[in-house]
Amino acid sequence: MNYYPWVNDDEEASFAWLQSSRKEELDGRGYLLQEGIPCKEWFPKDLIFDLARDGGSKLADSIPNTFALLVVSEKLKGLLERQAPTNPIEFLPVRLRTPRKKVLDNPYFIANVQGTVGCMDAKKSDFVMDTILKDQVQRFRRLVLDEGKIPQDTKIFRLGERYRLILVREDLGRALIDEECTGMLFQDLDDYGSEFRKRA
Repeated sequence: MNYYPWVNDDEEASFAWLQSSRKEELDGRGYLLQEGIPCKEWFPKDLIFDLARDGGSKLADSIPNTFALLVVSEKLKGLLERQAPTNPIEFLPVRLRTPRKKVLDNPYFIANVQGTVGCMDAKKSDFVMDTILKDQVQRFRRLVLDEGKIPQDTKIFRLGERYRLILVREDLGRALIDEECTGMLFQDLDDYGSEFRKRA
């Protein structure tokens, strides 16, 4: 079975992007949302994300952002719950606010994918380790997975060697595409990290 990195759709200029991660309201704990651990107990109620002034205005099902957060629509939340019922995902409600300071009624959620799977094939992958988080990859030039380490019922997971990276099994990705979910792309694994490869 093939697996694909979940990445922002940066090819569609009409999509709205998040402007800020509301770090002050997350009380310095926002990084926990990227580590695959439960956050419901401390997560603030009525958290508002601002949409970027220089982005588009179209609300996607997965709101693109640079914070490695899956901010998903009610439609996408429902699909993830139905298509990957055995994969624990914590859905934390948030609100969106336009550049004109209007808080939108559209329900959105941070999809906090729980747990990690350490399945990088270190011998075949090409990567740079983080200098601070010694067990985490800072960036990949090439990522190869050891699929034998991935539990058979796992359709979506965080990579143990890079918590910020969420991988989706082919059948789940296809189901989301078939339902015309927008805002994200499922990138071919061979292409992931290609921007960091040395040119010949």
